[in-house]
Amino acid sequence: METIGQQLREARERKKLSLETAAQGTKIKGEYLAALEADQFDRIEAPVYVRGFLRIYSQYLGLDSKPLVNQFANLKSAEAAASAEPPKPITPRPIGKTSTSVLPEAQTPLSPSLLFALLGIVFGVLVVIWGIWAVLAGSGQSKSEPKPADTPAVSAAPAKATADAYLKPKGVGPALIIEPPRAPAHTLTIRADEPCEVTVTVDGAVLFRGNMPRNEVRKFDASRSIRIKVNDGNAIHAWYDQKDLGKLGRRREMIDRQF
Repeated sequence: METIGQQLREARERKKLSLETAAQGTKIKGEYLAALEADQFDRIEAPVYVRGFLRIYSQYLGLDSKPLVNQFANLKSAEAAASAEPPKPITPRPIGKTSTSVLPEAQTPLSPSLLFALLGIVFGVLVVIWGIWAVLAGSGQSKSEPKPADTPAVSAAPAKATADAYLKPKGVGPALIIEPPRAPAHTLTIRADEPCEVTVTVDGAVLFRGNMPRNEVRKFDASRSIRIKVNDGNAIHAWYDQKDLGKLGRRREMIDRQF
């Protein structure tokens, strides 16, 4: 089966057209047409552009665009399946009696006499620690004296205020929290199949207003919403979040649509 690029190149050569002539007729850059004929689709920005260029170029050469677009979709699906990591095999556990642990040859069990000697040393250390603790606890209680009744109580509030003033440097305000920039939540890609007037508003701001010539492609990213106004709904082909919406309306229909 011939590849997509071979079918396009043979059709162009049958019509005796150069890449420069085809680029002028389709309004597509010559480097993109060369990438399509060489089956080097990664040289084009995104798969949505590849599908759009395939439709335009195949129709220009007199070919049916639907089989070529389907062949490209199958190619991308095969690449995704090939790049997926194969599942790891599950090793079955042996069924039956488990072997008892055996001491290595290098390890020698302790003799009973040595074991009793170690336990005696540990017990002696614990007795010494307990005796030291009891002596220290008794001396601490004997040295404690009652507080005289006539001694005025000193408020700890000034000391706390002084400590707070010392710990808190002057002239330092609250910390500023800088949020990282957010990635765009929505994407709208439009292509003018016929010349028309277009106005695109992204997140409340008008980003484009003017005439789009035939085969011009524009892409808009938004965080909240995208609104598009077109004076000819049949002239604009749209993709929203990489979903093909097709034509926005009928011929000469005024479109005012918000996503």
